[in-house]
Amino acid sequence: MSKITLYFPNLSLPDLAEMRRLFESTAVCLGGDGQALSELVFAVNEAITNVVVHGYGEKPGHIIVEVSRVNSNLVVCVQDQARVFDPTAVPASDITLPLEQRQPGGLGIHLMRQFTDEMECRVRPEGGNQLTLVKQIEM
Repeated sequence: MSKITLYFPNLSLPDLAEMRRLFESTAVCLGGDGQALSELVFAVNEAITNVVVHGYGEKPGHIIVEVSRVNSNLVVCVQDQARVFDPTAVPASDITLPLEQRQPGGLGIHLMRQFTDEMECRVRPEGGNQLTLVKQIEM
């Protein structure tokens, strides 16, 4: 198993583009490419955006992103020190409803579920969250 860890001690909204670029480069180093990589980059970007916006209230916050290759999977572990939130507990969005009948929010989590093969969240013992995303990649 190969693993690369990215540390973002004060990640804020203006830093997201750079974070996304670093994450994508890291995932490529571990064998990610094509559609699977694009989907994983989207899911990780959405997860981290949610942490910054909702968990840290749009203020800078500490985030660690561990990216590893396990057989034919890329495994991404996003750790934060934000308020506890489990995106896997959010009910599935009813995307069959017309837009005017939908509640705002939740579509990003829906897409995270669609673009990953596994999504698991746990509360860290020292506080904060650990979200693990798994995506099968081409061999």
